[in-house]
Amino acid sequence: MGTTSDFFDSKAAGWEESCYPEDVRARLVDLIPEFRLASEARVLDIGTGPGVLLPYIRKGVGDSGRVCAFDLSLPMAREAGRKPLGPGDLVLKADVHHIPFRDGVFDNVICFAAFPHFQRPVPALAEMVRVAAEGAVVVIAHLMSRQELADHHGAHSAVASHVLPSDSRMKIWLEAAGLSNCDIIDAPGRYLARGIKQSTAGAVFPGTAAP
Repeated sequence: MGTTSDFFDSKAAGWEESCYPEDVRARLVDLIPEFRLASEARVLDIGTGPGVLLPYIRKGVGDSGRVCAFDLSLPMAREAGRKPLGPGDLVLKADVHHIPFRDGVFDNVICFAAFPHFQRPVPALAEMVRVAAEGAVVVIAHLMSRQELADHHGAHSAVASHVLPSDSRMKIWLEAAGLSNCDIIDAPGRYLARGIKQSTAGAVFPGTAAP
């Protein structure tokens, strides 16, 4: 049986075409405002896959913004790197459990269609919050509800066990990582778990990478 990495590596070339037909793309466009992008923002796209979000983020932040993205799958990151990017933008292969950026860099941290695949979700979330600036928006998002996603992953043995936590557990994780004003939307065709980065003064996030 192949690994999760093998699964995504093998799917990279045709992933966007097969998973984002016109009707799904329309729902993705409707989701973008939930990320609260602003002109000149610095945005991190975690688990970017083939870079599905990158054109929308690039448009949202304007010429003065900066977009960074990474994926654990090198073939996926290579696909993402082919998207039209600005001169200061960056796409790389990296692990969410050891994000290669210093503390407090990003105004928006977005994890779209990737969070259930992280081996250690709590340390991964702590890393996501670590690289967020004070007041930054941190978002976990899907174009499926929690149950729809579980059913979808259940059809593929490599990711069958990759599910989102219950709403109550997710809220505990978000708040423990240092987010406030947390809200969770779990509805047909949409999942959002979102919060605002609190001040890090005196905060300690176990399991995070060194600055």
